[in-house]
Amino acid sequence: MPAAPPPVPSPGAPSPADGEACLAKLGASGVKAESVPAPATPLADCGIATPVRLTSIALASGATLDLADRPILGCEFAVVFTDYVRNLMAPLSAAMLGSPIAALATGPGFECRGRNRVFGAKTSAHGKGIAIDLASIVLADHRRLEVTYQANATEALFLRTMRHAACGWFTTVLGPGSDASHANHLHFDILQHGSSDKYRICE
Repeated sequence: MPAAPPPVPSPGAPSPADGEACLAKLGASGVKAESVPAPATPLADCGIATPVRLTSIALASGATLDLADRPILGCEFAVVFTDYVRNLMAPLSAAMLGSPIAALATGPGFECRGRNRVFGAKTSAHGKGIAIDLASIVLADHRRLEVTYQANATEALFLRTMRHAACGWFTTVLGPGSDASHANHLHFDILQHGSSDKYRICE
C-alpha cells in the first residue's frame, strides 16, 4: 500500500539551516535536486522559500524517474510532490499499467504571475513556489499518457485514481473539467484555503 502522505508544511520564512536540512531530506529520499537562486519576481506578492531545481527521483523499484522540465519549487513543496510521485504515482502505474513511470512533463514549476494567467488577479500558487502542473507521463515501455487523452479505459482509470488520491498530499487539485485554465493539465498545490490546512479543493 502507498505510504501515508506527509503533513502539508506551514507557511513561514525558513532559515538557511532549514533549507540545508530540507535539501538533505530530498537527497536522502533519492531525489536529485540542487539549490538555486531565487528567481526574479516582477509581482510584489511573488516569492519562493528555499528554491530548488529538481532533476530526477529514485523509485523504490530501483528505476530513476526523469523530470525533464527541471522544475524550480520551494524545497518543502518539493518534498511533498516527490513523495506523492514515489509513493503513489509510481507504484500505481506499475500495478495498473504494467510499466513504471520513466518521466514527467511538469512545466517550470515556479512562475510569477496571477492566477489562471489573468492580469491583476491574486498571485498564483506558482508564484510562491508551492505549485506544479502535470501535462503528461512517459512510461518505461515508451507509452505516453496525456492528461487530455488516454488510449484505453485502464489508462483513464489510472489518471482518475492518481488525481483523486492526490487530495491526500495537496490542498488543491485541478484539471480537465475544473475550468478552462486547467483543461490540458493537472495542477497540484499546497496553498492554504481559509484558516485551516485541512480544507481541500479537489475538482
